[in-house]
Amino acid sequence: MKPIKLIYFISSALIMLSSCYQGDTADLIIHNARIYSCDSDFGIYQAMAIRDGKILQIGAEREILNGYKCDNIVDAELKPIYPGFYDAHCHFLNYAKTLREVNLVGAKSFDEVISRIDQFVKENPNNDWILGRGWDQTLWENDSIFPTNELLNKKYPNTPIFIKRIDGHAGLANLKALELAGFNEYTNIDGGQIIKSNGVLTGIIIDNAIDSLVKVIPDWTEEDKKQYLIKAQQKLFEQGLTSINDAGVIPADRDLFLQLYKDKTLLINDYMMLYTDDDNIEFASQNGIVKKNALHIRSFKIIADGALGSWGACLHKPYTDKSKQHGHLLHQINELKDIANLAKTIGYQVNTHAIGDSANTVMLKLYAEIIQDKPDHRWKIEHAQVLRPQDFDYFETIGIIPSIQPTHCTSDMRWAEKRLGKDRVKYAYAYNTLLQKAGLVALGTDFPIENISVLETFYAAISRKDKNGQPKNGFQKENALSRKDALMGITYWAAFSNFEEHERGSLETGKNADFVILSKDIMRIDETDILKTFVLSTYLNGKKVFSAN
Repeated sequence: MKPIKLIYFISSALIMLSSCYQGDTADLIIHNARIYSCDSDFGIYQAMAIRDGKILQIGAEREILNGYKCDNIVDAELKPIYPGFYDAHCHFLNYAKTLREVNLVGAKSFDEVISRIDQFVKENPNNDWILGRGWDQTLWENDSIFPTNELLNKKYPNTPIFIKRIDGHAGLANLKALELAGFNEYTNIDGGQIIKSNGVLTGIIIDNAIDSLVKVIPDWTEEDKKQYLIKAQQKLFEQGLTSINDAGVIPADRDLFLQLYKDKTLLINDYMMLYTDDDNIEFASQNGIVKKNALHIRSFKIIADGALGSWGACLHKPYTDKSKQHGHLLHQINELKDIANLAKTIGYQVNTHAIGDSANTVMLKLYAEIIQDKPDHRWKIEHAQVLRPQDFDYFETIGIIPSIQPTHCTSDMRWAEKRLGKDRVKYAYAYNTLLQKAGLVALGTDFPIENISVLETFYAAISRKDKNGQPKNGFQKENALSRKDALMGITYWAAFSNFEEHERGSLETGKNADFVILSKDIMRIDETDILKTFVLSTYLNGKKVFSAN
């Protein structure tokens, strides 16, 4: 072949190769990475190409780099990449509100609670109300006794104070707050308790009594809520979260969220559960399933009982440490059936907070009655904390999805046996048993009850230990999850539980380019290094919404 013909041949070949391998364009290419796709094969890839917020292709390094023209190529420097994390149970606006309340999480005594309130008042004078959240008497020296409002009454006689326990199902109000709510020693509230000692109100109120008191607290303005929701959203992005399950929203806040998502003020994917107020039920009946930008509404949130830490979870037999108390159901059975039947009719899920074994039995039997003939309903039990051995089978036979929070286990394990006894506690926080029965679990934090950290959720799920690595061998380690299952629980399985598996939850061609880059590979590093890992970058629809740099 003559030189000029050889040059032409080589040139033509190069053009053909270029047109073959770079015939398409991408907005972003991520390469030199270890990408956990969380697809059906749990494939691990080196690179991916993205355009218009969607994944064009995921695969081998050379295949992606040679396949697309792109001006924005990111070298991940062999860092691990995962689908955008999903919190399957949380409270978005409640978390936003904590950003301007007294933070009482971790207070080691009631004296410390008072000290934190005093400091907050000093830094934030002229409050109409003093609000806070996070105290936990199980961290104190006498862990079985609730505090009283005596000291709050003396220090703040003219300013109403209400501080919620860590679980949100009990709270302490001073006398001024009780007076404004119209509570006295004769007040009775269905599904709630107003605790007295020697005929005097102690300030402790539980479950539905909290709802009655909260009604007299001046609500935030919509501008306040908007401002703090934007701040909260950014903090979630910092944790690698791109999607959340918003576990219970009242009508007024529903309308605010609809507006904020319509105008794209909020961007994080929000799967919203509606509380069963009359207005929410009417909204769902008229509108059915709603999808507006990143907001998705197609479920009701029922609260069947209270919390274990405040003795409000409904048990078949009395608490081991309170022999006359069983907890209580918060709704009448007929009311629950009406909601469930409506949900079935309009294609909504029912997602029920059920902590105690009795509450779980009631709801699982009700689910079986209503939806056992409806395929692919994806109804959930939120928490599923304490179950009778025979009730685990419901998750398999009628396809109920457990939505669980691993850090609840590691927060409660210090006192769970004291509440439940040795026999009952074996069937509490039984996450691996639930997984084996249901085939999947959706993992969340329940923030602001627990920290917003997804990595803490992952660590607690696989280790069954607290942040100090205790107990050494893990709490009831037989119910720990594998790393693969824990990762699926904060990605694909959470998305599947919301009928969103075709859009997000895994990194696959055509899906939303929601992903997170971590400093270390939580699938391979030593367990003790997981909580030392941090988020480097978070991408939502192919756009970077957080960077640690």
